[in-house]
Amino acid sequence: MKTLAQLVVVIFVLAGFGLLKVDYEEQIHQELLAEDLIQPPMKNLDKRELGQVSAAAVLGGMRSPIASIENLRAFVHFENLDWAKVETSYQIITALQPQTTHYWDTGAWHLHTNASVYYKENKDLSPFKQSAMRRRYIDKGSAFLEEGVRQNPDNWQLHNALARLWSDYHKLPDLKRALKHYEDTLACKSLPDYKRTQLMRFTFYTMTRVKGREKDAYTMGRELFDASDRNHTPNLVCCLFVLQNLLAVPETERIPETALFPDEKTQYAWLQNYFDHRSQDYPMDGVRAKILELGLKLNPGQN
Repeated sequence: MKTLAQLVVVIFVLAGFGLLKVDYEEQIHQELLAEDLIQPPMKNLDKRELGQVSAAAVLGGMRSPIASIENLRAFVHFENLDWAKVETSYQIITALQPQTTHYWDTGAWHLHTNASVYYKENKDLSPFKQSAMRRRYIDKGSAFLEEGVRQNPDNWQLHNALARLWSDYHKLPDLKRALKHYEDTLACKSLPDYKRTQLMRFTFYTMTRVKGREKDAYTMGRELFDASDRNHTPNLVCCLFVLQNLLAVPETERIPETALFPDEKTQYAWLQNYFDHRSQDYPMDGVRAKILELGLKLNPGQN
């Protein structure tokens, strides 16, 4: 009887030790993941897609070299214009190396740029098919980046890649969507300080073109203008000039034109260049009138 009791105690002790060991190992595992010292488990990919050799390599801790080899294979698929295989390759690559920004960015670029342009310019397809396939691959590229963001929520480069995609006028721009991604980029803790001001300017340019956000844009633009002379770029200055007209900012509260622009000749050149980009949905309040006024003043003999 005494032996049985001792045996029960030993079993309980071992079971308790086992539970403590599991908790401790899980805590260590999460700490190593948080410090990027080990790779996260594979997600969203049936390991059968890797093939037996690759799967064995994954189990053996060879995910990085296998991803590199698959990356080379993806380039061959790209040269063959086999977009389905390019997509599959990058799904495998990012499943193997989900924390490598380059793979997400490159895979998305192949889809939303290379594949979409291929279909856009493919004369063997009907115009409807060209347009539909172009749209499909832009959406595929976006979805690929969104999955990268889902797996790496604080990766500012992936948020920024989405912002650049949806503000690109060579694709199918969606400025509201782009603005959201720019704002998400600025909210990332991983965003380095040396990139913050530049990305704030890009956010401002996008916000300026979104209906209903003009006041927010003006506030942001003034903060940037007042913060540093490095922000006195031609586009930012022209946007402030226009927003002051659009919002009917009182004269006493405006940034004077003499403070916005270095001189009238420069103002004429910058506003003319700004006007040339009106197809990108920038507001144009007061620009044409000012160009005409300055043209008459600076070149009286030509009018």
